[in-house]
Amino acid sequence: MASLSASTALVPVRASELIVGQRAPWPIYNEAGDLLLARGSMVETQGQLDGLLEHGLFRNEKWGTEPDTDSVPLPQSRDVLQKRRRSKGLRPPAPSRGQESIVTMDDVRWRIGDALSLQLKEAPDVRYNISLMGSLAGKSVLVSAPVKDGKYMHLRDGQIVVVRALSGRRAYAFAASVLKYQNLPYPYLHLSCPREVRCTVIRQDARVEVDVDAFLTIGSAPPASLNLLDLSVGGVSGVSSFLGCAKDVKGHLKFIINVAGEDRGLDLDVVLRTVEADSDPNYAKYGLEFIDVSPRDRLILSAFVYQSVSETD
Repeated sequence: MASLSASTALVPVRASELIVGQRAPWPIYNEAGDLLLARGSMVETQGQLDGLLEHGLFRNEKWGTEPDTDSVPLPQSRDVLQKRRRSKGLRPPAPSRGQESIVTMDDVRWRIGDALSLQLKEAPDVRYNISLMGSLAGKSVLVSAPVKDGKYMHLRDGQIVVVRALSGRRAYAFAASVLKYQNLPYPYLHLSCPREVRCTVIRQDARVEVDVDAFLTIGSAPPASLNLLDLSVGGVSGVSSFLGCAKDVKGHLKFIINVAGEDRGLDLDVVLRTVEADSDPNYAKYGLEFIDVSPRDRLILSAFVYQSVSETD
């Protein structure tokens, strides 16, 4: 991992200086000087930004002369074996959500420029990226207009929408109506101010159901296809043909997940922790723990898990 010398001065980076959907203007480091995000890397999701915030954000005071040493592209998409879905007799993943509560807008403490997502009542499966522009207490919430196919969408007055946001391990959501669509000086919306906002804490060990094909190499066994069933930042479980491996053996797992509409390839070191029998004697369920995960891969995993959890309600 790239890091700064002890003599290099670090200055804090405010959360508002990194914007979802835009590229990092400097290399971003943690307090120890380890590079978390290369200059020019896209901040793709709120979950990714939250993951960075948890590490603490700093930049080189003389960032213009700092080499960008960690701009290694993620692996490209790989061909995977035809999917064989296996679900009978398997334990469901642990709940991803914790305590749910009702809060007010004053309790949320969002900042201007924070990334939100917007859903239309008539098309709830589609989410549009917007940003918070401001609010008038008890009157309206100002957000940027959603964009579709490169063009601003016009929403009619009275149209019902749902606004969602992730902040740390908390997922927020509220329903509102469009009070006014403004075109000048640029398109934005006045939304009705919600009386209450639903807040749900996402469990730190959150696992989400997936249906993803992967390649698993354990010990000296040849690579085998593995159908992933649930995934967390710390590990994964899946079903595969019996590999005949003992527990606590190390290996590698390669798979692709989609984060913010883009495929991200991961090649992770793993340890085989559990092996459970399947109804088919030729198959077994494997529990794998991720080890030595790089900050970049951890951010991708966190973004995927948080994105998946926020889309389940």
